[in-house]
Amino acid sequence: MHLQENDLVALVSPAGYLSDEKAIVQAQNLLKKWHLRSYVDENAMKKSGHFAGTDEQRLAGLQAALDNPEVKMIWTLRGGYGAIRIVDELDFSNFVKQPKLLAGFSDITILHAKIQQLGFPSLHAFMPVQLKKKINKEVARQTKNVIKGRALNYNFQTSKHTADFQQVEGTVVGGNLANLYSLLGTNLSLNTTEKILFIEDVGEQLYQIDRMIIGMKKAGKLKNLKALLVGQFTEIPENNPSFEKTYKEIILEHTAGYDYPVIFDAPIGHITNNYPLILGHKLTLKKEENQVKMYQKGLGE
Repeated sequence: MHLQENDLVALVSPAGYLSDEKAIVQAQNLLKKWHLRSYVDENAMKKSGHFAGTDEQRLAGLQAALDNPEVKMIWTLRGGYGAIRIVDELDFSNFVKQPKLLAGFSDITILHAKIQQLGFPSLHAFMPVQLKKKINKEVARQTKNVIKGRALNYNFQTSKHTADFQQVEGTVVGGNLANLYSLLGTNLSLNTTEKILFIEDVGEQLYQIDRMIIGMKKAGKLKNLKALLVGQFTEIPENNPSFEKTYKEIILEHTAGYDYPVIFDAPIGHITNNYPLILGHKLTLKKEENQVKMYQKGLGE
């Protein structure tokens, strides 16, 4: 599922409306720099209210990319909201015969969940809409390496909230917490048993984070994990009255008593320098003092 020189990438909008065409130009320029070809779905700049075109248009664009034997990667232009409206109408029969790499995050968690259910890896990574902010060279390099089939390998500094552990390994699943919460009890609810669960979110009130973590716990998604990997929780509105707990304290409260490490501060989520993570793929986490090393074998190795 890794890409080689001159492979074709499809740029599609399966969710929210993309207001700035510059993101497409920047994405195509970056892919060209990486020696990859690309095409833009004809519906990518459509608008239907909140969405990048009607459900039918977004479905058609993504389905065409899934079915095209030349396409080796589908890069979603942005998240927002909308993938859940079309996911059950998608036909993955050609994808299963000829898997390709899906890349994106946020609302694209819905599509990641479907692909993980089918037993294939997918790439949680920055999207073209983020290119308007300057992404640092290391994030770009790590993302390019993963796409080209090489190993993911980077470190991050964690806080006092991460308990001591030496090493943990397991298949990593997950994505955006609000989307994972929305899938509870559905045909796409994640199997988290003996997995490393990854979560991140943006713009959620502390009481909403509390509600979602409790919901995940009550659904059994927080027990029998190998580890809980917590990415960035950003743009949290001020709670009035004060909630009197941080999001880290909320997560620790509801995972107390479970026998696995909760690892905070992964540089993944709704941030400019959004590092890649291969979902549905084995992840190794090692802790040395206040540093955590993340390693995943390349998809082409």
